[in-house]
Amino acid sequence: MKTIEQLTAPETAWYSSNDDEVWAGGPYATRDEAEAEAKACGHRLIMQAAKVPVRVSQHFDQGEFFEAAEESLYDLCNEDGDPILYFDPAVNLDLQARVRAAIDEWQVAHQLSPMPWRFSGSDKPEIAAWAKAAEGGDA
Repeated sequence: MKTIEQLTAPETAWYSSNDDEVWAGGPYATRDEAEAEAKACGHRLIMQAAKVPVRVSQHFDQGEFFEAAEESLYDLCNEDGDPILYFDPAVNLDLQARVRAAIDEWQVAHQLSPMPWRFSGSDKPEIAAWAKAAEGGDA
């Protein structure tokens, strides 16, 4: 079973496209595979790029949680609308750490590795060998 670090480790792969902003082909494990698929799909560009799977726990924020909770408890407040869930900041940060740990445990238990659409980094796009050859350049 993969750990949370393994599930959210950056993944590098090759992609192909005719548009340097939308990479429709890929991911491919190797440059050779990207070249072959680029030719088969008529894609002129190839590029190596990385994506980082989402670590779900990093999207839990104790401040946002308490704000939403206070809104739902508004009818239970006194006439001045004083907060009910006002705690020491260290206590709130402890909640955040514990909830994030529980979310990480959940992500590991289900082996979830949600992949974003956007790249986290990439090399410069290159013209695929078949497209260079078609233009009369070196393949």
